[in-house]
Amino acid sequence: MKRVIASLILIAIIITSPEAEAAKKKTKRKTQPQTQTQTQASPHNYYRGLTKAQADQADKVAREIAEYVKSKRELTTDREKVSLAARIVAGYCQRGVYGNDEQKFYRSPYGVFIAGIFTCSGATRALGRVLDFMGYNWEHVNENQWAHQWCILKMDGQTGYADGQVGFVNYGTHPSAR
Repeated sequence: MKRVIASLILIAIIITSPEAEAAKKKTKRKTQPQTQTQTQASPHNYYRGLTKAQADQADKVAREIAEYVKSKRELTTDREKVSLAARIVAGYCQRGVYGNDEQKFYRSPYGVFIAGIFTCSGATRALGRVLDFMGYNWEHVNENQWAHQWCILKMDGQTGYADGQVGFVNYGTHPSAR
């Protein structure tokens, strides 16, 4: 999986992995929520209704993306780093399906990275999880609302936004908020 992620990141095209296809076929079993893994705490509830194993799968991908972005020495500004992370998450969204599912994977990083189904809430949480592993604090705009969602964060000393669904990042106000 790590090899797949690295090569796809380099060409900015994400394809469906065998792991993602297998995850789509999993049963509809629901368990008690298992929130953040012990390795990286966060105030965000990414994995409500999912198992610890599902959370760990998604966190593995988010951590690999974060490590890849942090390894790129040519990226010297926060904006450049966050932009690459957002474009990678958007690549996962592009290879997936926009919509809802009975298991509610769509609203989590698991939906984006593993199950291949998402909405803007899932894309925001997926990018947010990557940002957590990169060391950024962020705010979820329009969380749990029927409206477009994105991250607000500080980059290079300025407030800006990062949109994991479409992969764009900038300083200032998100165009949907204007």
